[in-house]
Amino acid sequence: MPGRAPDAIDRAGVRWWAGRVAASTGLVGREGELSRLRAVVGGDAWLLLVVGDAGVGKTRLVTEGMRRVAVDGGVTIWGGCLPTRETLPLLPVADALGEFYRVDGGDLLEAALATTPKYVRAEVERLVPQLGSGAAGPSAGESGQRERLFAAIAELLRGAARRRRLILVVEDVHWADTATLDCLTFLTRASRDSVLTVVVTCRSDEAPLEPHVAEWLTHVRGIAGVAEVRLGPLTRDEMAEQVAGLTGSPAPAPVVDEMYARTEGNPFFTEQLVAAASPDGVLGFGVGLPARLAELLVTRAAHCGDMARTVLSALAVAARPLDEGVLGAVSGLDVEDVRGGLRELAAARLLADADGRGAHRPRHALLAEAVTAELLPGERVVFHERLAEALQTLGDDTAAAEVAGHWAAAGRAAEELPARVRAAEAAEHVFDYAEAARHWQRAIELFEQVPDPEQLAGMGLPHMYVRCLDALWAVGDISGGGVLAEEAYRRFAGHLDPALAASVHLRAAWFRFERSATDARPLLEEALRLFELVPPSVDQSRAWFSYATVFLAEGQWDARRSALTRGLEVAEAAGALGVAAGIQLHLAHDACLRGQVAEGFSIVERARALAEASGDGEALVEVAADESDILLKTGRFDRAAEAGLRGVQAGRESGREADVAAVNAAEAMLARGRTAEAAELIDPLTDASPSNPDHYMVHGLRAEIDLLRGDVEAAALRLRQVRSVGVWISNIDNAGEIARRTAEVAVWASQPADGLTAVREGLARYQSTDWMIQCGWLLVVGMRACAELADQSRARRDEPATWAAVAAAGDLAAWVDRTGGVPFTDHPYVATIPAARANWEAEHTRLTGASDPAAWQAAADAWGALGCRHRAAYAWWRHAEARLLSGDPSAAVAETVRDAAARAAGHVPLLAAIRALAERAHIPLTTVPANGPPATVTPTPYGLTEREVLVLRLIVAGRSNRQIGAELFISPKTASVHVTNILRKLGVSTRAQAAALAERAGLVRMF
Repeated sequence: MPGRAPDAIDRAGVRWWAGRVAASTGLVGREGELSRLRAVVGGDAWLLLVVGDAGVGKTRLVTEGMRRVAVDGGVTIWGGCLPTRETLPLLPVADALGEFYRVDGGDLLEAALATTPKYVRAEVERLVPQLGSGAAGPSAGESGQRERLFAAIAELLRGAARRRRLILVVEDVHWADTATLDCLTFLTRASRDSVLTVVVTCRSDEAPLEPHVAEWLTHVRGIAGVAEVRLGPLTRDEMAEQVAGLTGSPAPAPVVDEMYARTEGNPFFTEQLVAAASPDGVLGFGVGLPARLAELLVTRAAHCGDMARTVLSALAVAARPLDEGVLGAVSGLDVEDVRGGLRELAAARLLADADGRGAHRPRHALLAEAVTAELLPGERVVFHERLAEALQTLGDDTAAAEVAGHWAAAGRAAEELPARVRAAEAAEHVFDYAEAARHWQRAIELFEQVPDPEQLAGMGLPHMYVRCLDALWAVGDISGGGVLAEEAYRRFAGHLDPALAASVHLRAAWFRFERSATDARPLLEEALRLFELVPPSVDQSRAWFSYATVFLAEGQWDARRSALTRGLEVAEAAGALGVAAGIQLHLAHDACLRGQVAEGFSIVERARALAEASGDGEALVEVAADESDILLKTGRFDRAAEAGLRGVQAGRESGREADVAAVNAAEAMLARGRTAEAAELIDPLTDASPSNPDHYMVHGLRAEIDLLRGDVEAAALRLRQVRSVGVWISNIDNAGEIARRTAEVAVWASQPADGLTAVREGLARYQSTDWMIQCGWLLVVGMRACAELADQSRARRDEPATWAAVAAAGDLAAWVDRTGGVPFTDHPYVATIPAARANWEAEHTRLTGASDPAAWQAAADAWGALGCRHRAAYAWWRHAEARLLSGDPSAAVAETVRDAAARAAGHVPLLAAIRALAERAHIPLTTVPANGPPATVTPTPYGLTEREVLVLRLIVAGRSNRQIGAELFISPKTASVHVTNILRKLGVSTRAQAAALAERAGLVRMF
């Protein structure tokens, strides 16, 4: 009991459970959490996090929940992360898919595969070799390949989930590798249109969490479709129920009190204390219970026989389930002794139930940790050596990293080296290039430490460097890769094999290019010279493409075109048709920039033919993406959307990422005012994935969609995240788009100064490049920002600020003049230039406060001719506003305002501005039938009319009577009458008092 000394407990009160420990007990005290779990699994959530301290019962809760799901016909597949010394890429996913392979004798998996694209089987085979098609080829050393594998897994699970309710359970995600977490994130796309649910368990007391796990948890907790169940300790009464279930009868109150004080309601700790009772009915530690769980677990294990302790030690060091055969090899016991040890451990509740493959593990990770910590260093070394030998004998490449880790722990460098090479290749096979790079780097270190390393590794040191650099390049580790590339260059630039020396030069150039194109150029030139001494290869064609990129950075367009042409010849000679198709697309854009659009489309057609002939899904996606981009720029929006969607479909069929194609399709839809359709395409690509270097383009477009939907704050936040990534600045076109979107969001958020800053940053990137033909709309947004600044400063009667705004507009005009007017000179590649030019001229008229209706009509007509609904709506809004300001009656512009509102559908901020204009001008946006219902009047506090509320808003904004009259298209005298009536109704005597009362009462937020 609390406050009672342990030795005061009557021993007779403890004897009641002698020999009564049950094999298991049902779920105790978790009905609320279980109901929550079942509701989530049966609802709309795609991910459920089950979080709690070690031993609190996460697995038991999920097991019971999945048992009930199975009763309803659902299927659960399980995988678990392990605390192994080495990361095993995608281990829980592979385990779950292996279990899936055994469901219904494989019938469900085969039925799902029958509904998926052809590539799925070959990719899933990387994790489930039992499929045995032999179609899974070697990795290509490119990061996009990993998304192809993830897409295959998603397709398979989606196909199965359409047939049966499917739940994927991943246990102990606190030990997960990066690839597993990325795969779980990717699976969100699969779960949005199916009944797939992912359940993840995670320890809340694992401190500290690995950074990549903590980051993943933070990310997923912040998105829709994620639910969480937190398990706390049991109450005293619930723990008493658990003890009664374990022993078969209720425990005496003093024992329950003492146990609760010791266990703090932890179910696993309680179970182990009950199991610690000796055969004569006395607790294994006397009456006093141990303060630490580790002490209890170690002492309990020590009470077992020699064979059981040896088996338990082998399982603890392995940190993974082992079957009897492997256990015998690791423990040094024969099969009967292993079985005897397993039986004893099971009876002592120190062994978990065997899995479906007959493999065993300790009851809990805490037990394994405690047992391992008690072993002598020499004992651990022996177990590591035996584990390495046993796992190596299995010939399972997925365990290669474990084998290497055990050899490393045993200090056996000669055995570790070949194991590291196999581990690196195994990681490459599932496209986990971060892990592959780590293994290659360790292999490079070991190469210098062992005799005859080339024979042990099966390859030379230069090849290891090349493989490692490719892996680092694939994951974008420019810093680490740059250091290693320079080391490789120092050591092997003069290698006798010209192909190898050229490859080293090429990779060193790649990493140098990230720092300076000038630094990379001599390395590329030497690589190209060396490649001429050997037969054509993919690496040689890549070298020419990289050389063309140097010329692009230097603005040498003719030299760039020549390099691309030579690279195309080499790629075709090497049979690399997919690479050849990619090079042709760059030549197509080059032709378009030179004004030869017809030639550009012809080249795209040839690129498509090459891609189709090669069967390269990635090339097909790239062709569709580039074709849609050219169509988009030339103003063929409907065809651009179709081409982009073809790319998305090609990506799905081949398991390739199709973000660029999706972005182009969505941009074409937005040009037509089809915001909802664009959002339907882009939202799933951005809802569950962070704005990382691989996806900044799609997140940039999502920000524009957020703006159009009226969520300006979300748009601004997403653009800040995109800009923080940094990689977006490497492409002039993309940098300009990010700058333009940032500026537009700022202007619509009434922050024109910030918008002007973004425009200036974007223009700095375009200066002296052929891409200046595409910065017209960026300039228009800049001129709009200047006009808004001028409007604001005039309203405040701040003459210096007004002149500053006019001067800023002059700077923009001077920038255009310095380019020779290129941004607003007609060009066949950019169809929007004439409309943008008209818009620029119309915005310029706003600087003086005398907006020109004719200029705005010209802009509206130009955008309307292109079919750009929102930009036409904006121009018609400004046209109507200008006419009203010039004195035209409301009735004369009513149709224009209504037409602008109709075109603005799908652009919430613009539509709000048009409605505000209509409200001020007393223009109804909808026509009420003669026999329609009578209008209703919304009552307001203080008896204010709707018109008076509008005037009050302007009073709060600091407007004078003259300014109020101008904004509401009434005379200053009429405005004065409204102000007098407002002051009277509010019971105040000054404008300042009225403004203060309006803010407190929330009157300015009405209507």
